[in-house]
Amino acid sequence: MLEKSLKYFKKYDWEALFWLIAMLYLTFINPYTPKHLDFCLFSLVGIENCPGCGLGKSISMIFHGDLSASFDAHPLGIPAIILIVKRIYKLVRNKINYTRQMEVQNG
Repeated sequence: MLEKSLKYFKKYDWEALFWLIAMLYLTFINPYTPKHLDFCLFSLVGIENCPGCGLGKSISMIFHGDLSASFDAHPLGIPAIILIVKRIYKLVRNKINYTRQMEVQNG
């Protein structure tokens, strides 16, 4: 049972899946609503000025084509998208290469 579960978890790259789902979520939400899903611990305890707050909203505004509002929400929105897409690509590429190596080894 444990071995089967481990094979299942090794089959998928969960980090790549997480980032892909996060990017899809940011693509489809309305960034102009006053309040949406918030995971910021600083915000949850009442601290207003967190260096990361506004980054998700900034990325969502980029996906909606509003670059100036995106920059106002957080100036690192575009670099964050570039880094996340690069990370997803690297994870998927590594998973494909690993799968090919395992197929060659197993015949």
